[in-house]
Parts: sequence; structure tokens; C-alpha cells
Amino acid sequence: MYTWLIAIPITLLLLLLAWRRPNRQRLALRLLASAVAGISLTLLVFPPTIKQTINPSVAILLTQGYSSDTLEMLLKQQEAKPVVYTFGTNADDAKQLTDLYTLRQLQPGLQTLHLLGYGLDEQQLKVLEGVQLVPHLSEVPAGVSAVQWPQEVKLGEAITVAGKYKAEGQTKLYLKAAGQLRDSVEIKPDSSYTFSLRNTSKLTGRFVYTLLAKTGANTDTLGQVPVQVAEQQQLSILLLASAPSFEFKFLKNHLGEQQHKIAYRTTVSKNIMQSEWVNMAKTDLSRISSKLLQNFDVVITEPQALQSMSAGERAILQRAVTDDGLGVLTIATAPANSRSTAFFTNFQSNRLSQQDTRNTRAGWSGSEVNVTASPYTLVNTTAVNSLISEQGNNLLAGARRAGWGKVAMSYIPQTFPWQLEGKDDIYASYWSTLLSAIAKEQVKEKFWEVETPQVPQPNKPVILSYTDYTLAASVAAPTATVTSLADSVSINLPLAQQTHHPSTYSGTFWPRSNGWHKVENVGATPYFFYVQEQSDWQFQSIAERKAATEAFVAKQSVIPAADVVAYTAKPVSLIWFFIAFVLSSGFLWLEEKL
Repeated sequence: MYTWLIAIPITLLLLLLAWRRPNRQRLALRLLASAVAGISLTLLVFPPTIKQTINPSVAILLTQGYSSDTLEMLLKQQEAKPVVYTFGTNADDAKQLTDLYTLRQLQPGLQTLHLLGYGLDEQQLKVLEGVQLVPHLSEVPAGVSAVQWPQEVKLGEAITVAGKYKAEGQTKLYLKAAGQLRDSVEIKPDSSYTFSLRNTSKLTGRFVYTLLAKTGANTDTLGQVPVQVAEQQQLSILLLASAPSFEFKFLKNHLGEQQHKIAYRTTVSKNIMQSEWVNMAKTDLSRISSKLLQNFDVVITEPQALQSMSAGERAILQRAVTDDGLGVLTIATAPANSRSTAFFTNFQSNRLSQQDTRNTRAGWSGSEVNVTASPYTLVNTTAVNSLISEQGNNLLAGARRAGWGKVAMSYIPQTFPWQLEGKDDIYASYWSTLLSAIAKEQVKEKFWEVETPQVPQPNKPVILSYTDYTLAASVAAPTATVTSLADSVSINLPLAQQTHHPSTYSGTFWPRSNGWHKVENVGATPYFFYVQEQSDWQFQSIAERKAATEAFVAKQSVIPAADVVAYTAKPVSLIWFFIAFVLSSGFLWLEEKL
């Protein structure tokens, strides 16, 4: 009201000055420009406001990934316009929040909060206890939606990075290590693809691979793949051959060079056996006994050697598998129809050729090679784990669990030609794959692990757990130290005993920087884990926030009170008054000069 009391005399004065000018040309335009100049000048000095209906009990919170269309539709549905806030993202005409405590202070009467985007994490949601949360979550964006890789592999084993990728355009994924691209896969536009990238490290140590995605001219780093490559486990292996052969001779020498303990027994003629030992003391191999088998992790044999054993020896070998976890690999040229050896050779097989041998392409953990195989193949079933595969979903070698141990069969009778051809790496990788798959599992009495999350990141909680099956129940919780290898900064990690697992203790660690970290305590082997950049593996953060938000909504029991409508004065933008004043006054100045 007061604004117009000031605007009227100013406008009348300008109109009077325009009217009294002797030049009567463009009088109407002068009068109009004078009126506009007077009113706009007054409104610039005394900005007007408009009355707006608001609901102080309702608000909208925008988080990363929110949809502007969803926001627009939600605003149209509200009778009284709620206040719009942003957290962790930017938006026009919205109030930026640095933390959610500020939201409760700015709107103490808040009862219902509409949440848009990917949601909030568990810690942030705790601040909203007592508020009815209404989710409007966005779909997962294009990119990696799941990924996994082994934390540790043995030297010679392939490092396999597998996951799912949703592509909008033509995309190519690369696995990069030591500055070089090691493997790649191409993904078609508008598709979801299950990818698998592999590389075999020839050195032991801790390595960080990188997964890259190239779409058009843009190359993005999806995340880091930290892997530890350890020395091969030194196994004790018993070779039982039905007759002298190059296959077992070359295998004995190769495994001996790998520092495995080898005992080799072969039948030279009826009732005459020859025995050899590598990297181990001599022991009696003439008869298979429980005491003898306790010294071995793996037995490699043939169907004929199994049949030549006595029933008692086969029973002892079977108990060593089921009760003690021994692994037995049978190298065959044809299915063994003998019921006496069925425990070791009862695998479903198909004949693919009428010839005695056939050439095919064998593949395993990142390696492929042409092989001379028997005319048979193992049928790929749910009970059989694939060790060596070929085209058509068939298996050249497979294993199945039997009690605590495993039995396996291979239809590749001869691998020694690879060594004669100079393919030492292929030969080593093949046997490393078979042995690591069936060897007696080593029982760990003390070990560390990262419980959550899959990808540790700075300034986010990492739950580390320590299991010690040797600790007595009354012993105090062990103490541990976490060290960042990047800057050698160490902190003490308090541990608490888990209620339902008395042998396991856990603690929460908040990393401050990325890179390798080491956690250790007295009597246990140090455990290494890698903290990644916050920009790595965005899908994990999105999935965790969405899951946490959905869980929070599912268990909330808040019943909001009836909406309370209030009113607020919203200032009108001054830009329009400024433009009107400049144009009108400019016209009056220019018109007078004409």
C-alpha cells in the first residue's frame, strides 16, 4: 500500500513534465514511458512481494540422481507448495543443505519428507528418525551394476574380473594393468551384458588393476581392482600310474621344480612297482594306507591304477576323500565302467567322435589352447564344477565334491607335448588350475577379512572382523592396529566379540585416505586391504543408498498429523522492473534529443 503512495506522486510528476514540453510530437509515447519509468523506479526501491501458500510439515529433498520430471510432477500434486532442499547435488530454486541436521532446524515442524534421487545412506537416515519418508527413487544409471574379483590368487592363476554392465551406447570395457591393456570386451548399445575380463600375473605381490569403459571418444575409469598374488601352496602330491608314461614323468619333474613334494609309484610289470620321491623323504608306497594318505593333499591316478588296487585300498582312499578332504584326479581316455572305481570315476559322459582321439580347443581361467583329447567329454551338470571347458558347454575336466574332499576326472590324457612345444606357461597354468581346485583345503584358525563394504572408501566405515578358533571364551578381546601403507600412519582398532559367533571379533575403521592398508595383531598373519577413491565404483554407493532408504521406509511407523497450511511472502524478481526502467528512461532521454 505504501509503495503506491510513493509511486503515484513520482509518476504524476513525470507525466506533468512530459505534458508541459512544447514539442507535442510522440506525446502519447512520452506519457507512457514516463508512467512506466515512475512505477518501475518505485518498485526497484521498494520491491513488492506475493503471497504464497506453504505447508511447513512437508518438504522435498533432492539427492544425487533425482529426476526433474519427477520433481515437477510432485510439485503439481501438492496443494500448498513445499520447500525444496538439495543434499549432495545442485538444483535451481532449491535450498542447499550441507547436512541433514540443518533441515530439522530450518523446518522444525517437518512431518513428511519426499525423497528424490538415489536416496541416503544408513548414517544419514538416522537423522530423519520420526519423519515420514516418501521415496521417489530413480532407476540405476548406465554403467556397472555389479562386479566381483578374487582378493587373492596363487601365482599362475588367472585374475578374473566379472560383473554386469548396462550400456546406452557402443561401449568397450578394458582391464588395465601396469600401464597396459590386458583384456577387453565390447558391449552393444542399449543392452545389459555379463562381462568377464582376465589376466594372469607372473609376479607375486600386491597389484592394482583398473577397469575402463570407452564410449565414443570418452574413456571413463570405473574403478580399481586390487589383487594380491601369493606363491603357490606347496602341496604333497601322490602320483599313481598303471604303467610308465611320459605324461606322469613330465608331470613329476614339473611339480618337483615347483617345489611341491612328490611321491611317484608306477607298475613296471606284474607285482613289480617302481617308486620315486622328489622334495620329500622316502616312504613305503607299496600299499595304500590311511597313514600314507595323511601326508598328501592330492592323488593323481588312472582308472587302471584304481582297478589294480585291492578293495581295501580303494576303501581307504575313499575315506581319505570324504573324511579328511583329500583330492583325487583321475586321468582317463574313456569312461570307467567298473563298479569298483565308481566313487572316483562316476561322471556322466558323452562320446563325440568314433576315433581314438580328437582335436579340440580347451579353455580355463584366461587361457586357451589346442589339445588332443579323448573322444569323450564330461556332461556339464550342477553337481560338477567346470575345470577345463570346450565348445558346446562340454567339459574336458570337472570336479565334484565328495564329503570333505573332491574327486575329479580329466579327458585330456597327454599334456606333456606342451612342454616339448615350448608352451611352459600353458602347461603350468593348466596343472595349477587343476591342483588348486581339488587340493585338500587348508584350515585357517586365525584370519582377518573385510565384512563390509565390498569396496572400502575414505571417510566411510569399514567393518573388519578377526576370527580366532584357538581363543578361549574367557580371554579378553584381542587388540589390533591398522596402518596406511601410503603414509605409515597407524591407529589402534578396538574389537568387540560378536554375540552369535564367539570366535569372531569385529571393529569399525574409518579410513582417511585411499591406498593399501594393513591390519595386524599378535599371533596372526597381517591382512592387507585396499581403500579406493570415492569416485570409484559409483554403482556400489548408489545400490547401498537405495537399499538403506528402502529398508528405512519399510520399517518406519510414523503417522503424520494433518497438514497445516501457512502463508509466506515471496519477493518478486527485480530484473523485470530494472529492464522496464532502463527501456522507458532510455526512450525519454533519446526522444528529447530528436
